[in-house]
Amino acid sequence: MAFTDFLLILSLAVSVEAPTPRNHLHRLITGLFLILAGSVLTDSVLYALPLATFLLLMWRACRALYGMGLAPGGGDALPGSWRQDWRAFGWMAAMTVALFVLAPRSGGHALLDNVQPRMAVSGFSNEVRLGDFARRLDPTVVLRVEAPGLPPEAARRLLAGRYWRGVALSRYANGRWRRGGAAPAVRVAPRATLKLARTPDDAPLVYVWREAVSHAWLMLPDGAASVGPMPLAATLDGDGGLRFVREPHHRVRIPVRLVGRGARPPMRPPVAAEKTPPASPVIRRWARQAAAGAAAPAERLERIERLLRGWRYDLNAAVDARHPVEYFLTRTRRGHCELYASAMALAARSLGVPARVVNGYYGGEWNETGHFLLIRQQHAHAWVEAWLDGRWRRYDPTPPSRWALSGVRFVRWNHAWEAVRLAWYRHVLEFEETDRARLVRWLLARAWLAAALAGAAWMVWLAARRRRGRARSAAGAWRVVDRWLVRRGIRRPVSRPLRELPPPGG
Repeated sequence: MAFTDFLLILSLAVSVEAPTPRNHLHRLITGLFLILAGSVLTDSVLYALPLATFLLLMWRACRALYGMGLAPGGGDALPGSWRQDWRAFGWMAAMTVALFVLAPRSGGHALLDNVQPRMAVSGFSNEVRLGDFARRLDPTVVLRVEAPGLPPEAARRLLAGRYWRGVALSRYANGRWRRGGAAPAVRVAPRATLKLARTPDDAPLVYVWREAVSHAWLMLPDGAASVGPMPLAATLDGDGGLRFVREPHHRVRIPVRLVGRGARPPMRPPVAAEKTPPASPVIRRWARQAAAGAAAPAERLERIERLLRGWRYDLNAAVDARHPVEYFLTRTRRGHCELYASAMALAARSLGVPARVVNGYYGGEWNETGHFLLIRQQHAHAWVEAWLDGRWRRYDPTPPSRWALSGVRFVRWNHAWEAVRLAWYRHVLEFEETDRARLVRWLLARAWLAAALAGAAWMVWLAARRRRGRARSAAGAWRVVDRWLVRRGIRRPVSRPLRELPPPGG
C-alpha cells in the first residue's frame, strides 16, 4: 500500500509536466506500475488487458521519442497526432467500462473479486443445515494443484482421485450438523513446516494454490506427509482439520509432500457426541433392516454403504426441513452427498459404531492445457468416518453417478483460461525462488534457444546500426535545409516540424 501511495504521488508530479513525449513516457511508466500494484492487490488476471494496452502506448511513445532520427542533443520531439492518442484512449475507456461497469452487472463480478463467497455446499463453517445445500454445480475454482517435478501423466496419476479433508462434523440435532469442538492440537508458525508422517526423501512435492475464499480451512489431501512452509500461522485440531489462524484475503501457495493415498493426519478417539445413537426410531429401524444378516460391525457398515450407493443422486430432491434424514430414507431415496453421508453416519451410531460426517472435496478435474489438477466448488463432497479397530475408517455412500455431473461449459476454453490464470499468478504476481530456479534449468536445458536468442539480438543490432546510418543521413539533410532556412531569416528548433513554420520567401 505504501508503494501504491508513492506511485500516486509520483503520477501527480509527472501529470503537471510539459506535454512532450518524454514526459508522456514518464506518465505511462507510472501508470504501468499503478496497474501492476492494482493487479497484486486485487489478484485478478484481467489486469493483463490494460497492461497490454499500456505496453502498446509505451512502445508508441518510445518510437516517437527515439525513432525520429534526431541529432544528438536535439531535445524532445513534439507530440504526435491527437487522433491516434484518442483512438488508444477509446480502447482503454472501453476496457474500463467492460471490466468495472458491465462485468458486475452481468454476473461477472467474481472475475474481479479476489475473495470468493462462502458456499453452503462446502460446509466450511461450524454449522451445516441439510436443507441449505446448493442446487447447482458451481464451476468456480477453489484449488489448483500441480506437481512440477513430474511428467504430466505421472502427475495426473499422483493427484487424481484423492479426498481433500476439510471439516469434521460430530454433533447432529434437528437437521443440523455442528463441529465437535476439538481443541487445536498443534500450532504451526509462519514459514514453518507441519510434519504429519514420516517423509521419505523421494516423496513427490506438489503445490496447492488456494484461492482467496471466505473461510480459513485448508484442505489436506490423502497421503499428505508434510505441509509447508506455511504462509500464515495455522492450527491442526484433533479431528484432522487444518486451518489458518485468520482468513487470508489473498491467494496462498502451500507445498505438500505426498506418501500415499491412505495416510491421514493423527486424530483423537471418538467423543460422546460421536457415540450417541440417534433419537429417531425411523433411523434405528432402517439401520437394523439394512444390516440384517451381518454380525461384524465392519460388514454391517459395508452393507449400508453398498445399499446407499445403489440409490439415485439428485441435487433437486425434496428435503424435509424438520426430519431430512428420515424423509430421505423412507420417501425419496435420492438426494445429495450430505444426505447420504448423514444417513450412514446416524445409521452407524444406531448400530453402536461411533461415526461422524466429514466435508471437503473429492477427485477434481485434470487440466490438459496446463497439466495441473482443478478442484472446483462442484467437487465439494461429504463422506463418513467410523471408528473401527482403534482408528477412523472412511466410508463413501454417495452414488458414483454423482461424478458424471458437471457445470463446466466449453471445457477446452475453460482449461485454457485457467492455465493462463495460473501462469499469471506464478510468473507475475508471485515469481518465487523455485520458479526462478526452474526457469534457469529450463534455459540451460535448451542451449539452442539461447543461441537463437543471441542470433536474434545480433540481427536486431545490425538493423539498428543500419537505421542509425540512415538517421545520420537524414540529420545531414536536415542541416542542409536548416542552412537554407537561415539564409531566409528563419531559425527552426530541431524539435519543430516544417508544417509549423511560416512559408519562407522564394
